Amino acid sequence: MIKIYIKTALRQIAKYRFHSILNIVGLGLAIAACLFIYTFNTYQLSFDRFHPDAERTFIVVEDLHLDQTEHSKGGSYAMYDAIRQELPQVEKAALYMDKQDFTLKIGKKLRKTEGKASLTSSDYFEIMDFPWLRGSPKQLDEPGTVALTKSMAKSFFGDQEAIGQTIWVESKFPVTVVGIVDDSRKNSDFRSEIYFSLASASELRQIPKDDGFFNNWGSINSTNNMLLTLRDSADKASVEEGIRQLIAKHWHKDVLEYYTYKLLPLTAFHFDMDYGKATQFSLLGILTVIAIGILFMAGINYTNMVSAQQLYRSTEMGIRKVLGSSKRQLFLQFLVESLLISLFALLLAWLFLWIAIDWSNRYLFVHEPLQVLSIPNLFFISLAIWFSICLITSLFPAFFFHKTSIQTALKKQVTGSWGLGRKALIIFQNVLALVLIATTIVIVSQVHYLKNTDMGFDRETVLVFPLNNEMRDNTEKITAFLQHRSDILTFTFCDNPPSNDKVWGGTFKFDNRAEWETWAPRYAIGDSAYINTFGIQLLTGHNFKGNEQHPEFLINEKMARNLGYQDYHEIIGKDLLAGGLNDKHQGKIVGVVRDFNTNSLKEGISPTIIGYNKMRIKNLAIKYRGDHPNQLLEDLEKEWKQWYPDEIFDYKFYDEQIGNLYQKEALLEKLIWIAASISVIVSSLGFLGLLSIMVVKRTKEIGIRKVLGASIAGITLLLSKDFVRWVCVAFLFAIPIGWYIMSRWLDYFVYRIELEWWMFVLTGFIGLLITLITISIQTIRAAKTNPVDSLRDE
Repeated sequence: MIKIYIKTALRQIAKYRFHSILNIVGLGLAIAACLFIYTFNTYQLSFDRFHPDAERTFIVVEDLHLDQTEHSKGGSYAMYDAIRQELPQVEKAALYMDKQDFTLKIGKKLRKTEGKASLTSSDYFEIMDFPWLRGSPKQLDEPGTVALTKSMAKSFFGDQEAIGQTIWVESKFPVTVVGIVDDSRKNSDFRSEIYFSLASASELRQIPKDDGFFNNWGSINSTNNMLLTLRDSADKASVEEGIRQLIAKHWHKDVLEYYTYKLLPLTAFHFDMDYGKATQFSLLGILTVIAIGILFMAGINYTNMVSAQQLYRSTEMGIRKVLGSSKRQLFLQFLVESLLISLFALLLAWLFLWIAIDWSNRYLFVHEPLQVLSIPNLFFISLAIWFSICLITSLFPAFFFHKTSIQTALKKQVTGSWGLGRKALIIFQNVLALVLIATTIVIVSQVHYLKNTDMGFDRETVLVFPLNNEMRDNTEKITAFLQHRSDILTFTFCDNPPSNDKVWGGTFKFDNRAEWETWAPRYAIGDSAYINTFGIQLLTGHNFKGNEQHPEFLINEKMARNLGYQDYHEIIGKDLLAGGLNDKHQGKIVGVVRDFNTNSLKEGISPTIIGYNKMRIKNLAIKYRGDHPNQLLEDLEKEWKQWYPDEIFDYKFYDEQIGNLYQKEALLEKLIWIAASISVIVSSLGFLGLLSIMVVKRTKEIGIRKVLGASIAGITLLLSKDFVRWVCVAFLFAIPIGWYIMSRWLDYFVYRIELEWWMFVLTGFIGLLITLITISIQTIRAAKTNPVDSLRDE
């Protein structure tokens, strides 16, 4: 019996292949979208939860309490050493110094670590579940050693044996490969590709013996991640109190007035907005709602398109009833058809899914590739979606034909009814599609604004070259070369350019006041060409000189106002001692510049001091003439290889570097864009199916109108007006929903666009245009039908 059902179902699918293709493609896209979002969400939620002791592992974070509380992670080596030795509640402790940048020499090839290197010890691998495939983690406790992930070992040495190979760091310091680490798990915010031994930190980072890096509690760095596994997670509060006592004992009790150290659960870091990765948890909820909405749209389309076949199949169902088919048999027939169509859709969805994951890892998630964590779980979810679709989409047709009399079915008088419920479902489809279109327009506009708005400096035609310590200490060759180039306007040796995610600052003393200020400005560090290179406008006073013995500083308008000076001339000549920037010598304020953004536009303008500190120089910024620096780069690369044969010629365009600050917003833009496209496609496929209902119901009317002289345009308008009306009603609902959602999202930004009326008018226009294009395909074909055939069909 089942074989008969299957044969009949396959025959019906082939006979009505237009509807079948629409159903399969629409359902396939919707299921693929659901599975992709499920994969993305579960991957994000899994970060650092696979470690054996993840629930009782924490990372030390700090709050600096000034006028405003500043949050950061990290600490000092001295604090880490005291915690692991003096706090009995701590079972395991590891210092993980991530995002280390080195130039590596492997054979004759030079490679950049690009922030994928770290300094740590075997303690790290006791906490983090990254198994060693070769070697022992204990070997990483020895100086001059390094462990590589399997992928990095393959990249460095190919098919050669990596264990025992020598890598030269900065072409000076040899390290031996002692281990190969499994890197199959990417879902961790505390992983690297290259693990140098922590015992090599002094040598590799060229830390002077008198630097105090290892014993000064004030040597705090955000890359110093302190990972602690407690004996009991309930000991969290007592460990935090223990850290306070250690600070009072080894540092100074006055520090506790300004610094608070806390333990952040390792599993919370990925979504934490103050100290962690700041992945938006709300994004996962939004994507889940979108996935459910798209699947619901596809289900509506499928049900409506099955309804469209009522006229075609009414005679068949009538004959089946006459011949004694029961309700159960009719239901089973539709169930088998739904099973087959949704099975084909599921297979197509899996194909779409693997294509989507591969594409997204190439273009969307380049730095954090998406992984399918569990094939069995994904398969189970797929089956659940499949059976749900089959059950829901087979109930309505079976119920409809059960209620239809035999006489009505045999006379082909089944027309169906456009009830309020079905219209509401169609409107819901369009509301979701229009809201997604509106959000796409707003997000694209906001990201464009962030990347292109005036930030108080010039970002165009600027190249940025990273420098190491050797380059910083020997800039004469670079300077001599650049000074004689006619295609260079100006250049500066600086710390970081304006608008950067690595901005630091410190407290200061002003105008011989006895106390240090209770708020911390940001520091912009460079030589005297800094403001000219980046086009920062000097409002009053004169430019500073790069003299560390007699420091001179520029400040921005925000800092002058914070100090109580509305007339900027009055602050010129005032004394200033900048802690951390140049706290050995008191300097003077010699000028005030226009406000500019030291951070990204997610934050407001910060009070800023511009000054010089040679030890902080790590970049060369060049402002070039014209639009094409190809010749400059070609000539500079030749000289660079002669000056620094052991260094890679590396550079970035400054405007692209600024654009990288908004990667999360750009990713959200692309995800919403893709979701909007899928919803529009599914909705359009539904319209094609729904339109077939209209054409079938009005076949005789179309024939009569054509006989009476109606034009193709008139008939097209006649068939289209209901769909246009539904889109207009949906638009009225979509406007307030889209406005509310986007207003809440824009509140996250200090610098933001304003919602404009044209964004939503454009949304309505796009929705209407897509609808008209979609339905015109079917209506024009129906309007061109020979009226003789239409009347004969009746």
